[in-house]
Amino acid sequence: MPETPEANPTPDHPPLKLTGSYLAVASPTQIAEACFSVPAIRAIRNSWPQGTIVVFSPEHIAPLWETVPEIDQVITYSDSASHRKISNIIKSSDIPFDCAIVWEESPASMAFAKIQIAQRLGPDLPEINKWTTEPIQVVEEIGPIKHRVRYYLLFVEKLGAAAFISENFQTPPRPEQPEMPRVVLIPGSDFGTSAMWPIERFAVIAQAVIDNGTHDLYILATGRGDRAYKLSNMLKGRFKVFEEDLTDTIELLSTSEALIGNDSSLPHIAAHVGTQCVVIFGPNEPEWKRPLGKKHRAIREQVPCSPCLLDKCPLDHRCMEEITVERVLAALETE
Repeated sequence: MPETPEANPTPDHPPLKLTGSYLAVASPTQIAEACFSVPAIRAIRNSWPQGTIVVFSPEHIAPLWETVPEIDQVITYSDSASHRKISNIIKSSDIPFDCAIVWEESPASMAFAKIQIAQRLGPDLPEINKWTTEPIQVVEEIGPIKHRVRYYLLFVEKLGAAAFISENFQTPPRPEQPEMPRVVLIPGSDFGTSAMWPIERFAVIAQAVIDNGTHDLYILATGRGDRAYKLSNMLKGRFKVFEEDLTDTIELLSTSEALIGNDSSLPHIAAHVGTQCVVIFGPNEPEWKRPLGKKHRAIREQVPCSPCLLDKCPLDHRCMEEITVERVLAALETE
C-alpha cells in the first residue's frame, strides 16, 4: 500500500475541501471534455501540492492524461468496461482513496460509489447526485455564452482551488521539433457531416502547402477517416495521410507547427500540446467549445440557423459554404 503523504496544507495553500490525501478523478468520456477538464486538475494540483491525484480514464483518452504532469497516476480501463470491472481495478490498485471527483455519469463514477469512497464530489445534477456524497452547486451568471472550461473551473473553485489563473492553462513541454516544420490538416470530423468544410477547399489549402515546399504536410484521418483519403486523391506532390492511435497522433501534433481542421475532437488535443490551431466551425458554438488558448483561431460564419448543434444539416450547409479559403489562410497567418 502506498505511503500516505503529509496532508497538512502549506501557508501558501489553504486546505481544499477534500478529505484525506488520495483523490480519484473520473475522466470525462469525450476527448474535448477531457481537455476542458485539464485546467481544473491543474488547479487542484497547484492548490493541493501534498495530495495524490489519480485519474481513471477510458483507454481511448488515456494517452491525453499521460501528457499531464500534474497528476500522479493514470489508471486505464477498457472503453466497454462495466462499473464492476472498474471497481475491481480500483480494489487491485491498493490505493486508499479518501475522496473522488466525478464530472458526469459514467461507469467510473458508478464504481467510485460502489466501492464506497468516503467523499464523492460532483456537480449538483440529478444524473450525478445518485453517485456522490456531496453535490456541488455551480451557478453560471446570466449573460453572453461562456466557454465550457468554466464548468470545471467553477467546480474546483467551490472546493477552494485557485481556478482562474494562468498557471492552470500552461501547455506541457514541447518535444524537439523537426527540421522541416509540419502542417496538419483535418478534413473530417467525428462531430458529424455538418461540421465538415467542403473537401475542395481543403484541397486548395493542401496543394498550396505542398507547392510552397516549406512545410511537410500531414492529412490526419479522424472519425470519418475516408475523407482524408478522398482529399489525398485530389492532390499532387509529397504529403502523408496519418491514421494512427492517439499516442502517435499526440506525438505528431506536438511536433507540428500548425493545424487547420474542422471542429472535431483532435484540435483540442493539438491545442493542449501547444500547436497553433485554426478550427472551422459550423453547427457548434465557438464561444462555448473552441480550443483552449489565445493563439488559436475559430472561423465561423454567423447565419440565422447557427448554432444548430446538428450532426447533419437539413438545409444548404450555408454556415460552412460561406467560409472562404482566403479567410482560413488569413486566420493562420494571424497569431
